[in-house]
Parts: sequence; C-alpha cells; structure tokens
Amino acid sequence: MVMLFGQSFTKQELGRVFPDLMHVAGFKKLTVDDGSGRGTRLIQIDSGGGLRIDLLPDRCCDIGQVWCDNIPFGWISPMGTPAPYAIGENNALSGLMATCGFDHVRQPEIDEERSFPLHGNMMHMPSKIIATDTVWDGDECLFRVKAEVTQFDLNHGAIRLQRHIYVPLGGRSLVVSDRVTVLSGDLPLMAMYHINLGFPVVTPMSTVSLNGEDISGDCLAENKIKTRPSGAAVSKVELAAAADGGARFRLKYDGRKLPFLQTLRNAHEGINVFCIEPATHDRLTRKELRATGALAPTPRSGSHMFHLEMVFDSGR
Repeated sequence: MVMLFGQSFTKQELGRVFPDLMHVAGFKKLTVDDGSGRGTRLIQIDSGGGLRIDLLPDRCCDIGQVWCDNIPFGWISPMGTPAPYAIGENNALSGLMATCGFDHVRQPEIDEERSFPLHGNMMHMPSKIIATDTVWDGDECLFRVKAEVTQFDLNHGAIRLQRHIYVPLGGRSLVVSDRVTVLSGDLPLMAMYHINLGFPVVTPMSTVSLNGEDISGDCLAENKIKTRPSGAAVSKVELAAAADGGARFRLKYDGRKLPFLQTLRNAHEGINVFCIEPATHDRLTRKELRATGALAPTPRSGSHMFHLEMVFDSGR
C-alpha cells in the first residue's frame, strides 16, 4: 500500500483517483537560468509524502537541497549550488550531499608527482542520465534515477560511477546506491560521502548519535573535524535539532565498506553547518595510508559498492 495525502492506496486505486499521478508526484526536469548555476540541469523529485529533492546532474548527480514538509535540510552556500566551471578550486560543497573521490578525498595533495584537488575529481564530472522511471512492485512504488559518470586521465586511467537513487512514493526517505568500477589503470579507490546539514536541523541544541551512542559532546562542541571508526556493519547516525523534538535526520550505511565516520562542525555566524562524512579511509596523508597498506590499487574491472539510506523527519 502507498500512503499519499493522508490516505492508503493500492496501485489500482491510485489509477482511479488521479488522471495522471505524475502531475502530483514524480519528476521535473529543469534548467537553471541565472547565477552561478546558470545552464546546469536540475532533476526535482516530489515523493507526494512531503519530501522534495533536488538532484544535480552536472555535478555527478549529487543531491542539492532536500525539503521535508517545506523544511530545508541541506546546507546551501551563499553561491547556491554552482556549476563546477563557476567555482574552479573553490569547492563550496553546497547541497545535502557531495561525492568525494574516487581518486582522492580530503585536502589537496601532491603524491608521487601527481596533483589531487580537494576531495578528488569525480564531483566535478557531469553525469549522463540513463533513466528517470517509476518502478512498481505490487502496490509499492519507487521513483528511480539512474546516472552514469566517467572520470578519465590519459596517464592514470578511468573510473566509472553507476548511481541509482530511489525515493518511495509517499515516503520521506531516499537511497543512494553506487557501483564504482576501474575501467583502466590500477587505481586505489577512495570514497567519502560529504553530507551537509544546516538550520533548522542544526541548532545550538542539536544532538548527534552513532549506533545509539551520544557523541554530541565530542563532535558538536567545537569547530573541528573528528574521525572515528564507523563501529558497526550497519552503521546508523542520527542528528536531531534538539534532544526533546524538532527536525531529525537519520543515515544508515555499510560500515564495512565505509569503515570511518568523519564529522565537521562550523558554528561561525553566517555559516552554521554540520557535516556527516562516511569514508573508506582514515584521516591520514596518502603517504601515511600507503605505508599502512590502505592504498592498495583496485585492478581493472574491479568494483566497489556503496549504499546509503537517508530518512527525513520534519518533527511536525
């Protein structure tokens, strides 16, 4: 059954009450015509259950703003969600999720005479949208976006990202399912999912937990970056606007594939961002990671799978 506008429907019942369901829920394909994002594509998904999501096809099909009951969850910089060409090396990480990797994560580095930009190259690559479709399984329905992104360097090889994003009809959640494959070269694959949250879920009273343990004092009290083990095969992070209520964000991911959780807090006036960042690697330089054996290359045709589930609760 699908819960939509306060009522439960089967697939057949939906067909009786809506001339075309896609006019009240589903996809809109838009183009930004002004500002730093001018000319970029935008895919908007409305779940019909109070959730509205902006996807950014020209930025790796990352996630822009997300609204639940018209409450924004993503952190957006003063530049909005600019096109990669508009910002150069000034990577604002604007939007709910930025894909970091898959050749490098974290600060810029020069390693073995190769230069790596902040958080790698994949987030600057435009995606090819393979499909935006509606998938029914009995009386359950998912909106699905299939995207493909390819990064290539003549001297270092190629990496391809195949991304599926799922949003349930009538729901308040989304799933990102990624397959990352080395097409050529022997490349170490690195990944970090930079999830950026702002007001009203980020407040002076916010709390955060990892696998049920309150870690607020460690990662919210100071404007710092903290890194810790993900701690479980199914790792769960929850950020709440306040201990006694308000908006909540929940993240679930595979802690075996993303064994480190990095958090970033910047509470400065006019910024106010909290970032949840599951990662494949600890916060060390590439040289230090190589010394520990953590930068072993993935052979050609080798793949890695990453799966994240996000749930949004407006608190209303």
